[in-house]
Amino acid sequence: MTKPTPLQALIRNVLIVIILLVLILVPRPAAGILDIRKARQFDAAGNYISAASAYSTAALRLPWEPSLWEKAGQAYLNGKDYSQAEHSYEDAVQRRALSPDGYLGYGDTEFALGNPALAVDLWNKLLDKAGAPSILLPRIARGYQDLALYPDEINTWQKYLLQQPGDAAAHYRLGLLFAATSPADALPELMRAAQLNPSLDPPVESLRSALNIAFLSDNRPYQLMVSGRALGAVGNWSLAAEAFQNAIDLRADYAEAWAWLGEAKQQQGQDGSLEIERAVALNPNSAMVESLYGLYLQRQKQPRQALAAIQKAAALEPGNPGWQMALGEAYEETGDLVSALQYYQSATELSPNEATFWQALAEFSLRNNLDLAGTGLPAARKLVELDSKDWQSDDIAGQILLDTNDPVGAEALLKKAVELDPSQAAPYLHLGLLYMETGDRAAAFSNLNQAKALDPDGPNGWQAGRLLEQYFP
Repeated sequence: MTKPTPLQALIRNVLIVIILLVLILVPRPAAGILDIRKARQFDAAGNYISAASAYSTAALRLPWEPSLWEKAGQAYLNGKDYSQAEHSYEDAVQRRALSPDGYLGYGDTEFALGNPALAVDLWNKLLDKAGAPSILLPRIARGYQDLALYPDEINTWQKYLLQQPGDAAAHYRLGLLFAATSPADALPELMRAAQLNPSLDPPVESLRSALNIAFLSDNRPYQLMVSGRALGAVGNWSLAAEAFQNAIDLRADYAEAWAWLGEAKQQQGQDGSLEIERAVALNPNSAMVESLYGLYLQRQKQPRQALAAIQKAAALEPGNPGWQMALGEAYEETGDLVSALQYYQSATELSPNEATFWQALAEFSLRNNLDLAGTGLPAARKLVELDSKDWQSDDIAGQILLDTNDPVGAEALLKKAVELDPSQAAPYLHLGLLYMETGDRAAAFSNLNQAKALDPDGPNGWQAGRLLEQYFP
């Protein structure tokens, strides 16, 4: 056999190396392509985490396709695995392979992870690169909201509404922001929101009434304080706190604003003690300050001290039914139900056409099972007469009728409460209890299930769930 020449041996060795390289390298891109196909199938089926994993594997096998990291990030984002989404987007950024959609998703990821500053920065960069304002500006505004950068949020919503003037929610949010910072500018935005979306009428009307009262005075700190109280009444305590702080910035010795700032902080799960103590020190003869101080003491489980503070408020303004009701609540906290009843009734006598006080009296009687026929039922009937469009009126009256052995009347009122607001769990729970008492198990089961579904993490849903476990195993 002829011995190969050196050149032939070299060629043979090179060919062997080439063959080995092909055998080693070809399966990687082939497998990567299969990974992409699997990822797309998982994505289409809504199995986002599996899709993300497949995209990540494909990205490792196909390093010349860095855009796969963005696809992995988007799939992780869709699957709500925000930590993995962040890692994937970071890999795409390092490889300079993040598209405008990728920057949008990256910002969404950081926002979901509780990093609004980074999210806003990403979205603003995308906006500067001619990103879609109608998509980006609401996100940027929500980021500023989380950061409590309200002037920036106002500016962002104003830019957005220039392009999307028919967005009721945006007008409403802008109106709330103005209520906290510049009350005189709030009403046009709020009224526009209600025109575009009539379901916003109740909170807008509440805010409008308060703002009209505020504008009876030219005193801007007072306007902000009244506006802040209205914001709290519609449940926006963060902006209420902003309004109270703005009032204090204009008038540092404004005791009522300090007291309300303390209340706003407590409503948000913060301490608030320094603010309420500052208010008491500034004006111990303010009925408003003393009443809020009493409320603070109630939360601190100091009912006797709370009672003393509210008694002082009532003594300062004996004709104010609100303080009479507060005294009723304070005496109830101490266990003196006789005195509590007296003050709840006094509130209704001072303001016989105000539903709030009749509701407090009816709920007190129901809560303590105290003279339901003689006190609770007449109060509930008066409540329904004054506020027939509020589901709570019929719900309270229905419960009292049930407890006073009138299931037919109770059923009619509780059904009316459901019709007025089908999203509320309480009337369904009470209907479930009624049907359990009357022996209609099918109706009881249906209503209890509805209550549980509407309030899965709340007290009504919890009670409905316990009843279902006990009586419908």
